[in-house]
Amino acid sequence: MKRIFLPDELKSSDPLAFLCRADEQGLLIAPEESFEAFSARMEQLQKELPAKLPPGLPEVSDSVREAASAITEKLYGFRMDWLPAGYSSHETGHFSAGVSLIRDDFLPLVCLSGAFLKKKIHRGYTAEETLAHESVHAARIAFPDKSVYDEYFPCQVHESDFRKLAGNLFRRWLIPVVFFFGLTFAVLNPFLLIFPLIVLLSEIRLYRIMRSAAKRISSLGLRPEPVLLRLSDAEIRSLAKGKLPSCLADSSSLRSRLFFRRFAGN
Repeated sequence: MKRIFLPDELKSSDPLAFLCRADEQGLLIAPEESFEAFSARMEQLQKELPAKLPPGLPEVSDSVREAASAITEKLYGFRMDWLPAGYSSHETGHFSAGVSLIRDDFLPLVCLSGAFLKKKIHRGYTAEETLAHESVHAARIAFPDKSVYDEYFPCQVHESDFRKLAGNLFRRWLIPVVFFFGLTFAVLNPFLLIFPLIVLLSEIRLYRIMRSAAKRISSLGLRPEPVLLRLSDAEIRSLAKGKLPSCLADSSSLRSRLFFRRFAGN
């Protein structure tokens, strides 16, 4: 596990370079976060980030970490080599391949199932893609809660097209319950099909919004995937309607300059 590298002198001498250096490491500035607040969060994170994992938590190997970083770097433009990550079936439970634990709303810890210590694939996932998935969650740690795309972005790291499409259903436990309940008991009462239909139409709407926003970002000469990851739901909806949010409309803003410096060229 590497350490976060953020030269302190860049804060005052070159804020944009500081943001870019942080962004490359999966330390994303949140949509409504000021540079001062972001800098303070980075300082606190560097002070409190543990050098070692808690006792009894085997650390994820360098090869798994490198493979996961390669996935997130290719898709979203960041590598979280510093992210504390270990194996613990106690934390993940029997039905999950991995979980992100967040302390005090800023300090992340990823736990992968201990089953990965014995086998390459668990619950249909590899350790590498699971760590990449949880890294995306950790990257958006400072973003507003309850995004409708909470599982959309992490699920794009998987090779399975089904997981990419259906993964966002599981952003809230009630959504798949309603969906599969309606499908299961529709044999007894066809009216119950209305519930999975509502869920399906809602998901289609979300994907259309995302696709429209991606096209608008692409028209600006930017790579859509990494930029979308760094936007709020409101900013994504604004783009889908053809209106540029301030982070893209105001060319003098730090976020706009960050996007065009790091992700220009689609």
